[in-house]
Amino acid sequence: MNIRKVKENDVNNGLLDAYIYGYRFHYTGRPDIFSNRSDEELKEDLVGRVLNDNILVVEDEGTIVGFIIYEIKEKHAKTMWVDQIIISDKYHKKGYGKKLMNKIYEIAKEENCVRVELECWSFNDNAIDMYKHLGFNEQRVKLEKKVR
Repeated sequence: MNIRKVKENDVNNGLLDAYIYGYRFHYTGRPDIFSNRSDEELKEDLVGRVLNDNILVVEDEGTIVGFIIYEIKEKHAKTMWVDQIIISDKYHKKGYGKKLMNKIYEIAKEENCVRVELECWSFNDNAIDMYKHLGFNEQRVKLEKKVR
């Protein structure tokens, strides 16, 4: 298992597969929020993110099995924000997500962040369980009421 910064050529070495898997998972959970985008649209979006975002990938035997997108924010305090973490479905529950989150925690400490924050969809029970296992606590609750 290797964790490293993303490279542009990673898109065709498992990264796109993980990205599409993650998007489709979220689309299935909340089709009212996520549109049904084509693989080509998702690839275009991913290429833009690879060029502009902080992304770490995790590899298994040279193939990318997951990634994490993050940024450091300074509003009230310096905070590590995890925008997205995805592990391809056949690699779930093998420690890849935990390793990525531990790396983020390490970077946050190096950058003098006071905390790591993230959001998780309420339908994503596996992710919620992992975050709680890693010591994350509920900070606030986001509520919605649909109009249509």
